[in-house]
Amino acid sequence: MAKYIIYCLALCIALLIGVTVAQAQEQPRHIEIRIISPSSAQPAETRESKPEQPASAPTLSTSPAQAPAQADDVSQMIRQSRTAVVTILSGNKQGSGFLISPKGLVLSNAHVVQDQSPVVVLLDGRKVAASVRKTDADKDLVLLQTNTGSDYPFLPLGNSDKVAEGQPIITIGSPVGLQGTVTQGIVSAIRKAPNGLTFIQIDAAVNQGNSGGPLLNRTGEVIGINTAKHSQPGTERLGFSISINDAKKFAGQ
Repeated sequence: MAKYIIYCLALCIALLIGVTVAQAQEQPRHIEIRIISPSSAQPAETRESKPEQPASAPTLSTSPAQAPAQADDVSQMIRQSRTAVVTILSGNKQGSGFLISPKGLVLSNAHVVQDQSPVVVLLDGRKVAASVRKTDADKDLVLLQTNTGSDYPFLPLGNSDKVAEGQPIITIGSPVGLQGTVTQGIVSAIRKAPNGLTFIQIDAAVNQGNSGGPLLNRTGEVIGINTAKHSQPGTERLGFSISINDAKKFAGQ
């Protein structure tokens, strides 16, 4: 009888120990919660909401409406603009640029130019020596001086503050060395960078070699400089251009 009682006690102790060990092995489930204080949170962009106004009857204009640019006009504009777009050879890199004055000034991206003596290739195949007049790596802008001659065409600079989402755009450049390649699309968004630059987001292709080329509106004015694309896998047709107003401040135009 005594042995039976001892056996039962031993069994109970073993069960208790087993439960205790099992409970000790069970790990708690951790849920990480990050609290952002108002002082560290970045303010979200807000727009002032206005009460809806009742729809008014449409008014008739007595002046003729401005007709949109016709296909023939755009094609002619592209032919003219192409002559002012150049290919830049520097070190082992190749990119694009464009003339902005009859004095032979070429605007491009700083990351395109690797040395102080790049070579500019004109649309007709002529190669012209160039020198770096001004550069800003933070803004990714460079201004080159060439000797193309005073009669060589250049591109007019527009006002990027007037650019709007949905606006048609055209790019010209030298992707993978294919000089004078034209792509078109629309403005997807206007975005501000931490360094203060304004970027124009576009859905036109910005491929390797397009960097530094002009972003044009349909009247042939430069509204941006093609500079980057979003290369995350699964993402297509997501390019960015530096606004021409930022570039004009840099170039002193």
